[in-house]
Amino acid sequence: MKKEITQSSLRILEEREKHSEKTLAQLYDPSKMPEGLLGAHKANDEVIERCYRSKPFESDEERLGYLFKLYEKMIAEEQTRGSLFEKKNKRKK
Repeated sequence: MKKEITQSSLRILEEREKHSEKTLAQLYDPSKMPEGLLGAHKANDEVIERCYRSKPFESDEERLGYLFKLYEKMIAEEQTRGSLFEKKNKRKK
């Protein structure tokens, strides 16, 4: 998957380079986004979604719900085993 993500990301950069005279704001204006860049982002979305499951999400709401459930699971697991970020009491010497 890392190789696919890398290739997909590079395709986005290549598409941006084709329009190097434009700012990012111009490139990502929804009404003016170049078709190639839009296609590269859609392909990237598909690659990233396959990291989570084989079936594509049907909507942004479904995607968010799925990711929040994964996050809640991760937090619950973290709490049961102790966090890497929790402060440990250090003994004074």
